[in-house]
Amino acid sequence: MNTTHDAAAKAAILLEALPYIRAWRSRTIVVKIGGQALEDVNLTALVAEDLALLTLVGVRVVVVHGGGPQVSEAMRDAGIEPKFVDGRRVTDARSIEIARRVLLGSINNDLVASLGAAGLRAVGLSGADDGSLGATRLAGDLGHVGEVTSVRTDLVSVLLGQGFTPVVASIAPGADGGPLNINADEVAGSLAIALGAEKLVFLTNVDGLYADLGDEGSLISELKAGELASMVAGLSEGMRPKATAIVTALEAGVGKAHILDGRVPHALLLEIFTDEGIGTQVLP
Repeated sequence: MNTTHDAAAKAAILLEALPYIRAWRSRTIVVKIGGQALEDVNLTALVAEDLALLTLVGVRVVVVHGGGPQVSEAMRDAGIEPKFVDGRRVTDARSIEIARRVLLGSINNDLVASLGAAGLRAVGLSGADDGSLGATRLAGDLGHVGEVTSVRTDLVSVLLGQGFTPVVASIAPGADGGPLNINADEVAGSLAIALGAEKLVFLTNVDGLYADLGDEGSLISELKAGELASMVAGLSEGMRPKATAIVTALEAGVGKAHILDGRVPHALLLEIFTDEGIGTQVLP
């Protein structure tokens, strides 16, 4: 009897997911995975399984990854103390080479391998590949830090059309061709706009947005882009770029945005394929 009951429960879960699977088939979702979510190998494997399932049911997934903690650790190992201004890393000539090595040579490769182990045909990219991202160096004393000025979707679209999952690192060439460190949240938002994505998802290390940071019971389950825009100045340094990217993306036509706790097993599936969802949803 227990076996029958368990089977019925599993069938109910599938039936609950069915309308969402139909709704999201052939739609594009951009998922940004934060560096902290990539520190746990087991958690990365679970995220890879979620992305594989999304792809298998017909969702077109583009992955953008950060790597802040890993870059900071590599900088310290090299005798450089990380410094930040308004959430952006101060990146001198030595630091940009460390960032390139960590983001492209380590994190991107490892994430592609994890996705491949889960059954995805993943392809690692940077902004330099086919000129996918153009950037300009920011003014001030940040060094080799830039912001996205153009997005070319040809390569990403071809890969999606052939069943591949693009995995994009947040390094892009500047006007002189030299590498610039770009905030990964901004890269994710820019790609979501250019691809006409239906969803922009941020996997973070927090449950979502809170009305009061000191009150765990004040989690905001849903709000509008205008409401989020009014909150940006009061958000934490790490959350501010995510909120800015979300507001910009929704104002440019992206359907919805979500801030989820990437440490929760199968957070993506819970958000996309269940009635309740988790985290914070932001609507236009």
